[in-house]
Amino acid sequence: MNQRSPDAAGRDRPGPAAGPTGPAPAADGLLVPAETTLIRYLRQRTAEVDPTSEPVLDGWRYPSPFHLLLDVGRLFTPAPLPPGAGPLMVTFCYTNAAQTIEDQEDPALVYVEGYGSCTIDSAVHHAPHAWATGGTHAIDPTWPADSGCAYLGIPFADPEMWPHPLYGDGILRKHTTLLPILRDGLPADAVADIGRPLPHPIRPASTRRAESAGPLSPAPSV
Repeated sequence: MNQRSPDAAGRDRPGPAAGPTGPAPAADGLLVPAETTLIRYLRQRTAEVDPTSEPVLDGWRYPSPFHLLLDVGRLFTPAPLPPGAGPLMVTFCYTNAAQTIEDQEDPALVYVEGYGSCTIDSAVHHAPHAWATGGTHAIDPTWPADSGCAYLGIPFADPEMWPHPLYGDGILRKHTTLLPILRDGLPADAVADIGRPLPHPIRPASTRRAESAGPLSPAPSV
């Protein structure tokens, strides 16, 4: 199992220690500023896809993981960890999320993977990330809940797809799992109906079958 984070490692964590409550959730489909910033970042990444770089991928459903997330991803609100959960070591977010689900023994918890953002020294950082959820809140054993975090990811309904709690890697990090999703998309029942859908106008126009594709390797997770 992943080693619990010692207090001395707090300097490596993105932001101060978690407080008693997380940021208030957005209401009526509105976005909090951190969510707006994260979505803007993902849209910028979709615009960077080079339409001439990978002609072999002509006809795939999604040109990049960023297009995928903006099409089927959900928003999740930061929340304090439940009793007995985390914090766990930074840079192991995929196994941290899977381990938290296993440790909690709560059948309602689901593994979520996508992108998160947090504030470090007043600067906003975006990275591939994973967390757990039981509905609309992000249960994140890797980042503290009060570091200005925002979460946009896919809640994967099938536990067989989740990473191993000890040595697993992200679903969207491995080409063996990512590429079939980009090629064919996800079946409707593969995405749990939880989290907050993105407001419709924010979804990218290029989520239909792409004419060509671009970069497929996301940045390292934290």
